[in-house]
Amino acid sequence: MAEETRTARLDHIIFENRDNAYVVALFRDEDNHQTFTGAGRIPDPEEDQVYELTGQEVQHPRFGRQFRILVSRRQLPDESEAVIRFLSGKGFPGIGRRTAEQIVNTLGENCLELIEEDPAVLRQVQGLSQGKQEVVIQGLREYSGDSAACLRLLEWGVSPRQVSLLQGHYDNVLRVLEEDPFRPLYEVYGFGYKSALKLADALQIAGDDLRRLDALLFNNAGQLAMQTGSTGLSMARMWDTVQGLEPEIFEASLDRLNKSGALEVENARIYPFGLAQEEKDIARAIADHTYEVEAPDAESLEARIRETEFALGISYDERQKEAIRRFFSCSAMILNGGPGTGKTTVVRGILQIVRSLFPEAAIQLAAPTGRAAKRLASLSDNSARTIHSLLKWNLEDNSFVKGPLDPLDCQFLIIDESSMIDTHLFASLLMALPQDCRLLLIGDEDQLESVGPGKVFQDLIASERIPVVHLERIWRQAEGSGIISLARQIRDEQTCAWEDGVRFLDLPETGILNRIVEEMDPQSDQDRFQVLAPMYKGPAGIEAVNEALQQVFNPPAANRKELASGQFVFREKDKVMLLKNLPEDDVFNGDMGVISRIDPRSRVITVDFGGQEVDFSHDFTDQLTHAWCVSVHKAQGSEYDRVYCIVSARSSRMLNKKLLYTAISRAKKELVLLGDPALFREKVRLKTRTPRMTTLCQRLQTYVPDPDRPEAVPEAG
Repeated sequence: MAEETRTARLDHIIFENRDNAYVVALFRDEDNHQTFTGAGRIPDPEEDQVYELTGQEVQHPRFGRQFRILVSRRQLPDESEAVIRFLSGKGFPGIGRRTAEQIVNTLGENCLELIEEDPAVLRQVQGLSQGKQEVVIQGLREYSGDSAACLRLLEWGVSPRQVSLLQGHYDNVLRVLEEDPFRPLYEVYGFGYKSALKLADALQIAGDDLRRLDALLFNNAGQLAMQTGSTGLSMARMWDTVQGLEPEIFEASLDRLNKSGALEVENARIYPFGLAQEEKDIARAIADHTYEVEAPDAESLEARIRETEFALGISYDERQKEAIRRFFSCSAMILNGGPGTGKTTVVRGILQIVRSLFPEAAIQLAAPTGRAAKRLASLSDNSARTIHSLLKWNLEDNSFVKGPLDPLDCQFLIIDESSMIDTHLFASLLMALPQDCRLLLIGDEDQLESVGPGKVFQDLIASERIPVVHLERIWRQAEGSGIISLARQIRDEQTCAWEDGVRFLDLPETGILNRIVEEMDPQSDQDRFQVLAPMYKGPAGIEAVNEALQQVFNPPAANRKELASGQFVFREKDKVMLLKNLPEDDVFNGDMGVISRIDPRSRVITVDFGGQEVDFSHDFTDQLTHAWCVSVHKAQGSEYDRVYCIVSARSSRMLNKKLLYTAISRAKKELVLLGDPALFREKVRLKTRTPRMTTLCQRLQTYVPDPDRPEAVPEAG
């Protein structure tokens, strides 16, 4: 294949070997804005840097289409490049890079001053419509004198989005940065470490400046917390990230970060993101929310339980009745149980009795994800929302409108899939909880923990400070009962069996994809099945499966518009998943929808998320992905009639007991495992290699009175 040269911006480094400078990265073409994967030698690669890449398009046997980089040259920004980036930024919607280049080439590097003096000069730009002229004029007006500072920041390598963040946070951005270019790293949500380094380099901050070391440790702590899920990092783990540094210099840097509040150092543990304070906030809030309630008399409650059984056509066992009684006798409670143990049946009963006892009370149901909230609503016959939506999340600064000064308006709050809630979200939820609100947390402690740091649900149970009812009896014994049995076998570390709705297809990795395609009926309801895979790459990875199933369920057709973005092709009627939270549209990470319209000329994709239509006008691959096959983490909180779960040797290092347990418990009626049965049986015995390190359990035991020793007074702190 012939060589070609592309000018592209490095969006994300996927892999880097610093010994030989070999890099695999995601690039965005500066001409057509399409993303592609490039692989080759790039000395000291830098994200958000523009490169001139010479190479050729190849088909990698394992990783699919790639651009093999033969020569890479870093493109240094000049005055005209900064102006082009400025005009093609979000402040000028509809003005892409090509149009911005045309303006600069026609009017020169000082075009912004010329336009501000006389907007009519834009008429000299050939082909620039009246509408786009107005966009440029209005965009410059809105910057109202900040364009000079903006251009300086762009020359320093800051992206247009980050320029907007800085200008929204500081009155005099340039003065702040000249005093300390690392300050935004600690103060501006969404401004990262690499951007701070660009500023430091542009301002010629010395390589041995201690602020560089402090920023490195701050960044390493945050990355380590997200990678491991730990809230409190050990000194040893942090030390591993800066091997070779003198101990006294390491300790002095941590001391500076602790005193400034950037990190919290407590009992030889390092807490980023304010996680130590949030653990304390949770413990104190639980203590404040532990109080006696006026419970209905026993005889009346038993009568209402019998009425509920009759109305729902069910018969509760003694443990389920205990859960209902316990809920009405305490201010906060946990309902824990695996699939098929009747958690939803108990919740429906609780809701019915609450409505009869407290007809005027406000009841709110919520879950961590949109799909989990919809599932909870359908099963309980009650409206439900995501926790982010309930708290009115602000995307710009990762804050919530609801809180102590503006609490939630509810007297009963029921949260499903509570094992998915991380420390930050749970602390925020408790801060917004009214004092008179009863709280019920429902979950399965054997499932995967939250994506963010913490293991809140498990720590709450382990602390023994909140009443917990464990449901263990399996009730769902109809179609697919083998799935429930397999989940129990995994949990109890018994021999796994494939029966009553469970099939295991013993296949080599190279045969998995073809078998999945053979299993599919193009006319079937795509919402009733889901393929789960641990990895994105490889012959049976998420990307390969989605590409194959797109051909099965939605092949090219003359009446269906499509739009290419890098190596992906989006087509009308494609099943897609949202990868970002969009609170202003009331759709969130993990929500699934169908592409209802595509406008190839304006490059707009419209997705229908169950009646809520959202337009996506750029960065499709950053916000959307095909969803016939997704990761286990993305599927958590959802259930499907039929689930296909891939278990291949290539993904061996990612497989463990919690992940496989979570995967198989997504299936209601039929589970099809594909791959290596011996590997499955081995990995379901494997507990997480690096357990999460948290201190919430200890804090709960410190702040919350022991229910078995009510006279004990918790320590202050």
